[in-house]
Amino acid sequence: MRTARHAFIENLKLVIAEYQATRERLIAETDQVFSTGKYGGEDISVETAAHYKQLISHYKAVVLRFENEQTRKAQPKL
Repeated sequence: MRTARHAFIENLKLVIAEYQATRERLIAETDQVFSTGKYGGEDISVETAAHYKQLISHYKAVVLRFENEQTRKAQPKL
């Protein structure tokens, strides 16, 4: 049975893929991010790529926990 959690996890997988693509572009320097603060214009691509790496890791852990939970539910009880 598909639940709201299933839909959330599927959406999270899409977010992970999008973040990975963005991170790769930032690392390859084909994309850039600039701060918009008081002084603005500072290239913060490296910091953004590092932040995306942390988010990707966290989101993958959430997906893995969910999938492990689903596997345990599907296993027959002895």
